[in-house]
Amino acid sequence: MKALRDGHSLAQALKEFLGDHSPDPLAGEGLEALMVGFPGPSRILCLGKAAPALARAAARLWPGVPGLLYGTAPDGLAPKGFEELYGDHPFPTVHNVKSTRSVERWLEEGEGPLLACISGGGSSLLVHPRKPWSLAEKTALCAEMWKKGASIPELNAVRARLSEVKAGGLRRRAGKWPVATAIWSDVGARSGQLVSSAPTLPVDLGRLAGRDLAHCGVAIPRPLPRYRQPQVRQEGDRWAVIYDALQLRRELAKVLSAQKLRVGEVPCREGAAAAGVARALRRMANESEGGVSHAFVGVGEVRVDASGKSGGGGRCTHLAAEVALQFSRTSFQGCWAFAAIATDGVDGAAGGGAWVDKDCLPEEAALHEAIASCDTGSLWERAGTLLRRKPTGNNLRDLWVLTVRP
Repeated sequence: MKALRDGHSLAQALKEFLGDHSPDPLAGEGLEALMVGFPGPSRILCLGKAAPALARAAARLWPGVPGLLYGTAPDGLAPKGFEELYGDHPFPTVHNVKSTRSVERWLEEGEGPLLACISGGGSSLLVHPRKPWSLAEKTALCAEMWKKGASIPELNAVRARLSEVKAGGLRRRAGKWPVATAIWSDVGARSGQLVSSAPTLPVDLGRLAGRDLAHCGVAIPRPLPRYRQPQVRQEGDRWAVIYDALQLRRELAKVLSAQKLRVGEVPCREGAAAAGVARALRRMANESEGGVSHAFVGVGEVRVDASGKSGGGGRCTHLAAEVALQFSRTSFQGCWAFAAIATDGVDGAAGGGAWVDKDCLPEEAALHEAIASCDTGSLWERAGTLLRRKPTGNNLRDLWVLTVRP
């Protein structure tokens, strides 16, 4: 990693780091550990934003095994012998409904043990609404929750209640054959089963749906479908998180420590408000030991309430604006830089993230306006510090770093 002299170099270093920590090179070890003692897979299903890279990792370990990958964007490197499907994200469409039917048929018509590699994004890709709910009603409800800053677990609990293929629903299509589920996790610690709304795992999500709707303050057009007990796990089934954002944070902390930075890993609870995280980072900077360079590393998707607002931005650009606002209010004497990047390369409605430092700090009034209107993407685009939007084929939550130095 290059020297982190300013916000631009910090952002570029994070992008390079993420390029070295994609599923393609990293998933193999976790897949091998999961499959010890499991029958060799007769078919492989890869789902979500990381589907192509996970498919390549699985194909190297089990060459010649047929597979199906269903992702959000092709990268032109799908392994030989894999069928390919791609759907719309973040909001499902009729096209996704048709693709989901194809996945269900593929599972029902196949035979033998199944390896399912699951990554974030699958909740939007897999769409089979439970009657009497329609696709339009379900999409509108989830969009409203998303605008109000709902966390992934909150969204997925509602999605599962409204779906025939989530919370183990897709597992039913594999019949009597054992299923091993490998999870590339974009949710918090101890929540790996929730990735993509648990399509192959009998997770009890439905009872949480009403509570989460109330928490987000979202009204529903009709009652939720009757709660359905999750499917009982079949004998021989197993699952494991093969990589998650906490592992990514630890790896980055090691890299930064090697640069003679004193590193602090910053916990971020699910659904933490962006302003609260920014205040915590400023406090850490103020309390850091003088004369020593520090780096504070965090992963997590902060809560941003964008309901009733039409501005362009995302969680990363919003967090960068909140951090900038905190430093505009303080007489911090050292140099500082902050960068936040969406590991999937797509940060809401604008760019893939943003960076800011002491020398590129917007006026406080501009920060207030952008935050209030949720138009932080435009703020950083004008400043020239908006990160380019490009899908990465990865998904491990948002990654952000604050550096301070004398």
